[in-house]
Amino acid sequence: MKIVIVSDIHANIAALKALPEHQYDELWCIGDLVDYGPNPHEVIEWVRANADLVVRGNHDYAAGFKTDPQCSTPYKRLAADTLRYTLDICTDSDLTYLKGLPTYQETIIGKTRFYLVHATPTDPLFGYCAANSPSWIEQVNCVDTDVLVVGHTHTPFIRQEGKTAIINPGSIGQPKTGRPLACYAVWEDGNMALREYEYPMDDTIRGIRTMPITREDQDALITVLRTGEVPAGKTAKR
Repeated sequence: MKIVIVSDIHANIAALKALPEHQYDELWCIGDLVDYGPNPHEVIEWVRANADLVVRGNHDYAAGFKTDPQCSTPYKRLAADTLRYTLDICTDSDLTYLKGLPTYQETIIGKTRFYLVHATPTDPLFGYCAANSPSWIEQVNCVDTDVLVVGHTHTPFIRQEGKTAIINPGSIGQPKTGRPLACYAVWEDGNMALREYEYPMDDTIRGIRTMPITREDQDALITVLRTGEVPAGKTAKR
């Protein structure tokens, strides 16, 4: 059984369509389909057509319910400006889909139990828990699962905490790794792997240049894609 896990696509359809995995049994999406990138409608259509399990991210929540995604300082203005663009571009059906996504999903593959959530079990949309945070001990104690699948931080990691393996695939659309490569994960018959790949970034950059946001915001979004770093080198919630 092979499962491809993607997260934090952020309207980057060029990165999503370049996903190198074509043979798999299921594809799971751990939220944040929209904002920051130029193609929210196309990403929603792709996910609806291809993903077997999807959970709601904070940006999906913000678009679906027309509210604040609660990003921290380096991303707050970018999130607000691109949310307005998302709401203009997406159809009513798109926004209804985002609004209806569950905040978590549970499933069993063979004898392995999975719990999928965008951020953390105790705060599914907004909880920020870095890879090395001791808070993961509390988080895994809140769920009875073999594998906890999370996203939100844009940083890929695999961590064992007691009987629970935690896996974060990182970000397809806006990786925070210091490298301009899209990230995802694979679970196959009990084995977990983190993977990354190049994609036609220039297509995304051209799309960003057409977005009705300030040139400064366009530059910031493009810099994040090219460097894999947070704007101004600051650590930030997405």
